[in-house]
Amino acid sequence: MSDHEDTGAPASNAMVQAKKDRPARKQVKPGQVTKNEVVQSGKEYNIWYNKWAGGDREDAYSNKVKSQTRCNIRTDTGWTRAEKTGMKYCCLYFARGCCPYGYECNYRHRLPDPTQTLPDTAKDCFARDKFADYRDDMGGVGSFQRENRTLYIGRIKETGPGPDTEEVVRRHFSEWGEIDRLRVLQYRGIAFVTYVHEVNAQFAREAMACQSMDNDEILNVRWATEDPNPTTKVIEKRRLEEIGSAVIATKLDPRMVDAMRAVRALEDGDDLEENEELPESVEEPPSKKRKMEEVEQPANMEIHQPPPQNGIISAEALQGIKALAEMRNKRLGGPPAVPKPGLKGLAAYGSDDEDDD
Repeated sequence: MSDHEDTGAPASNAMVQAKKDRPARKQVKPGQVTKNEVVQSGKEYNIWYNKWAGGDREDAYSNKVKSQTRCNIRTDTGWTRAEKTGMKYCCLYFARGCCPYGYECNYRHRLPDPTQTLPDTAKDCFARDKFADYRDDMGGVGSFQRENRTLYIGRIKETGPGPDTEEVVRRHFSEWGEIDRLRVLQYRGIAFVTYVHEVNAQFAREAMACQSMDNDEILNVRWATEDPNPTTKVIEKRRLEEIGSAVIATKLDPRMVDAMRAVRALEDGDDLEENEELPESVEEPPSKKRKMEEVEQPANMEIHQPPPQNGIISAEALQGIKALAEMRNKRLGGPPAVPKPGLKGLAAYGSDDEDDD
C-alpha cells in the first residue's frame, strides 16, 4: 500500500494538481465533426432564432439532431494559452466537446470559476454578448437585465422500473456545477435545474444541449422563465441583497465601517460596548452635543435667545454689530451711541433725504 492510499487526502490533492498542470486535450481532430446543413423550410433565414422563417411553428422532435460530441470534464480539462494571456472566458466548443485546438486554444478549457468576476457583466462565460430581452423560445445567450440560474430541460424520457428520474437528472447536470434546487415534473418529461451560480448554468446549457442522459433522448435545454412562486421571489430577493451587501463590504474601508456603526449607535442613543471605543475621526452628532451642553449648564444661567429678524440683516449680524459698538464705546470712554428716534433698521445709519445733512 502506498503513502497516498494510507491517508487519501494527498492522493486527491495530487490528482487535482495534475489536472491543473496537464495540457488540455484536443477533443476532436480537424474535420472530424460533420456540419449538418439545415433543411430549408421557409423563404428567409432568421439569424436570431437560427432557423428558417415561415416554416413549422415548432421544431418537431424528429427534426432534432443529437449532438455528435460531448464534453468530459475529467479528461478534457487542462491548461491552454489563456492561462498565460489572462483570458477569463471559457471556450464554447470545449463546452460542446468539439474543440480541435486543445492546449493551443486561446480560451479556457475548464469550468468557469464563480469566485472570479468576469471583465464584462454584459457577456456570458463564453464572451458572447447578452441581450436586453430573452427570445420568445427562451433560447440564445440570455438577458443582462436578470440573473438567471435556472434551466428548463424538456424531452426527458421516463421509464418505469429503474433509477428515479430526479436522480438521473442530478447525476448528469451536477457535472457542470453545484446545484441549488432541482424539480422534476413527473409524467411530463420536464425538469428545472437551478445552479448556485449563473456561470455554471450558462456552461451547462451549452454542454447539455441536444445531449442524451440514460434513455437515448434528445434534450431540449433552454432558459427558464421567472418563477411565479412568491416564496421563491422573496428568497431570491434576499439572496441578491446579501450578495450586494457582501460586495459593498469588500470595497469599504473597515475603519469607515466601524466609524459609521459608532455614529449610528450614538444617534440611536445606544451605549457602546465596553471594549468598543469611538474612533478618533468620529465626533459626537450635533444632537448628542446639544443634549450634553444642556445637562452641563447651571440651572440659574440665563439663556439669551436671539432677537427676531425683522430686516435684511440677520439677528446674529445685528448682535455682532451691537457688541462691536459697546466695545468701541468702552475703549473710547464715551456714552453709547443713541440712534435717532423713529428710525429702525438700516435707517439709523443714514438717509437719502437732503434734510439729514
